[in-house]
Order: sequence, then C-alpha cells, then structure tokens
Amino acid sequence: MTTNASTRTPASLAVIWQAIKTWYDDWFNLFILNFFASISWMTLIFGPPMLFGLYEIGYELAHGRSQGTIELFRAAKKHFMVSWLWMLSNVVVGIVISVNIIFYWRMGRAWSIILVSVFLFIGLFWAMTQLYVIPFYLEQSTRSLKLAYKNAALTFLASPGYTVIIFLYALIILLLSFGIILPLILAGPALIIITGSYAVRERLQTFGIAVNNDA
Repeated sequence: MTTNASTRTPASLAVIWQAIKTWYDDWFNLFILNFFASISWMTLIFGPPMLFGLYEIGYELAHGRSQGTIELFRAAKKHFMVSWLWMLSNVVVGIVISVNIIFYWRMGRAWSIILVSVFLFIGLFWAMTQLYVIPFYLEQSTRSLKLAYKNAALTFLASPGYTVIIFLYALIILLLSFGIILPLILAGPALIIITGSYAVRERLQTFGIAVNNDA
C-alpha cells in the first residue's frame, strides 16, 4: 500500500517526535546529565563547556549511542575553549543587536523604526540558527565553529518553515523550563539539544549530504 505524500508527517514534527522518544528511552540517564549541566551555569565558567558536553551526548544519542556522566565531563573538558568562543560570540552579537535596537527606537523616526525591524529580524535569525550551530560543529569532520555558523545559516535559509516549527517548539520547552523548575531539571535543555541533533541529521540526509562530512 502506497502512502500519499500529502498525508505524511512533516519532517519537523517527525524530528520532534523522534527526539521525545529518544529522551524517553534514556530519561533517567539524561535526568542526571541534564542536572549536572544545569547546575554548572551557577559557576558560570563551566556553563558553556557543560552545554557542549550535553550536546555531544545528544550527538551520540542521535547516532544510537547512550553516554554517561564520565563522557559528559570528558566532552566538556574537550570543548572548553570552543564553547567559550561560541559563548562570547553570542554575547557580542546580543549586545550589538540590543544597542542598535534601543538606539534607533529612541530616535522615533519612521526610517529608524525600519532599522529597528531590521535588527529585530537579524536577532531572530541569529537565535534560530543557534538550533543548528553546535550540532553542525559536532557533525562536521572539520571541527570549525565558523563553518558551523555558515552551515546553520544556510540550513535556515533552505528550510525556514522547518526551522520556525522546531524553534517555536524549543522556545515553548525553554519557557516552561524557566517557568516551572521541574522541566528545567528533568528535560528542558536535554530535550532541546536532542531535537537539534536530530534536526541537523535529518537536514543533512534530506539534502543528500553524508553525515559526518563537511556540509
């Protein structure tokens, strides 16, 4: 029996469902890893490395391999420098966008409001590409953050609808995590990370690009 293409589940929703199933199958292990990664932000300095470590756990899960606490700390140590380079780039971009939005908004001119809209769009574009940056960094045979940013931007431009759906889903999870402490500890970051890892793999396969090769 042939399935009508119009009745197939959208790729973005299939990715979200696959990530949920993967999280559920490894929930207790991810609860522990997610807990360590979450509290690491209290130290600030270990926050970004542990985030990259958790992303490597998500990368391994997307490849069908479950990892434990030792692997989390090992990955955090391995990615310490690049994680802070990623963090600083986000801080710089965030400051530049925020300063420009505030500056042009206060001018109150018609043309300045247009510039406010432009910078808001740039900020939203930057935020959405973050779904892909670290997963791409881990998938690439050349571990280059610059290349990961490029691939993330190209993926967004090639699949805007796909990206928006996954971004909105991730945003809901994030808001629930900060609004209700339990999801933050149990699932929040880990679920978003696994979703991003599956999303990148699915896009690579859709575009006909071999996984683990440079995109």
